[in-house]
Amino acid sequence: MTEETRMIDCDQILQFITAGNAYFTLRSQKTGTRYTFRIKKAKDSDTFFVSCLYGSDNTGDYAYLGIIKNCEFRITAKSRFTLDSPQVKAIVWSFAHIMNADRIPDVLEFWHEGRCGRCGRLLTVPESIASGIGPECAKRGFKAEAA
Repeated sequence: MTEETRMIDCDQILQFITAGNAYFTLRSQKTGTRYTFRIKKAKDSDTFFVSCLYGSDNTGDYAYLGIIKNCEFRITAKSRFTLDSPQVKAIVWSFAHIMNADRIPDVLEFWHEGRCGRCGRLLTVPESIASGIGPECAKRGFKAEAA
């Protein structure tokens, strides 16, 4: 990952993760532990499905964690994880800080994978790489919805 794919502004991060098709990695600077997540917006809903990379195939091995609805993460009956799972603790802690700050805490790194958080296309324009939203999606007036 390059420095351009690291995000620190909470408003940009929130826009990215609520764009509809976001892949990102959270890394603890304290422990070095990292988890990769996928957040997909449900069709015709204000619900976002959260999954975590849970295998060696980084494009297909995602396990369902839960949902974000009304600015809150929660486990559902279909989750393979519990509130005590480290992946769940990581997304809950991180999301709470992203929702309530201008900048993420120094102990947390947020990295996007270099693809548009809305349509999934590879980002090549430097401003788009920084924001996580491609120029075509930005031109169409894309605005992230509140999670």
